[in-house]
Amino acid sequence: MIIALNDNQEYVKAADAIKNQQFVCPGCKEKVILKSGDIKQKHFAHYAKSTCETFSENETTQHLAGKLQLAIYLQHFGDIKIEAVIPEINQRPDLLMQRGHRQIAIEYQCSPISQKKLDQRNAGYKSQNIHVIWILGNDYYVKNMTQTTILKFLMQGNLTFYLPNVEKFIHRTNFKKYDFERVSYIEKYSHQLFETVTVDDKLQINIQKQIYKLQNLLIQKRIDEKIVRYLYQRQRLLLNAPLWIHQGWHFGLSIPNWHWRMLSLLLIEYIGVGNVVHQDAFLTKLENYVLGDKEFKKQQSMSLLKELVQQKYIVQKEQYVLVKHVPLWYESIQEKLGKVRK
Repeated sequence: MIIALNDNQEYVKAADAIKNQQFVCPGCKEKVILKSGDIKQKHFAHYAKSTCETFSENETTQHLAGKLQLAIYLQHFGDIKIEAVIPEINQRPDLLMQRGHRQIAIEYQCSPISQKKLDQRNAGYKSQNIHVIWILGNDYYVKNMTQTTILKFLMQGNLTFYLPNVEKFIHRTNFKKYDFERVSYIEKYSHQLFETVTVDDKLQINIQKQIYKLQNLLIQKRIDEKIVRYLYQRQRLLLNAPLWIHQGWHFGLSIPNWHWRMLSLLLIEYIGVGNVVHQDAFLTKLENYVLGDKEFKKQQSMSLLKELVQQKYIVQKEQYVLVKHVPLWYESIQEKLGKVRK
């Protein structure tokens, strides 16, 4: 840790501490020792056999350096405390900012953390009416992050990194996941934590490639047999489905985009032309296949609902959905590819 209490119960940064003074841990109040060396930055450490559960001793140089740099930067936005203990919840954010009557916890996450532990930390801050901002370190930045990991830290569609070696923030937003491709996003380097990134909503999907990729999966029998069987019983073939199912881009799904879109069209057919269903019932069906929290699930499902309206498959009337018409299927894949090549 990089902060401790001195004999006068004042917070002292390790960088400013004097070797022959006495220091205690702000969390457990046990004595700590000031350490410094040529490799690792000055820091405080508990003595052997310490039972402290609030402070960790395995911080990397990157984490220590990043935390100090963030503290210096954020002091322009409010009063900053480093490693301040919140006794009501026994938590210690990397930084705690007081901005007017509002408290903001800044967590600089450089190592892996489980979803359970992350949820517990967020719940603790929420119980104290403390807003939390998660900032990721270099190890997360250089990895090819999975959708699940991204969703852990995604805030209002934005993912933020801080690289202490270059003293810059990196903002990623506009996450999209085209079938058969890696997650895509817009990335911007900045000296600012609170940055607005321009969003590009232009779709760049190679429909023909999507069809051929899906065809290969069918040949390899790597498609969910349930949906293949369901369509076959209704005298339909998956590859003859409307082109719209291949235009998916939604990020954070537990199934491929084409599958999610297919299910939405089958749901429309099940409701039937001229029939009405409550919007929430429709959205609940879609949300079953979206990862993340409730807000994200609804956001993505509402986005797909909007597309269905744009395609004129459905009409929204207040809190209800009216099925206007069902999409036509192609007679053959040759006919379908012919439409793509025009």
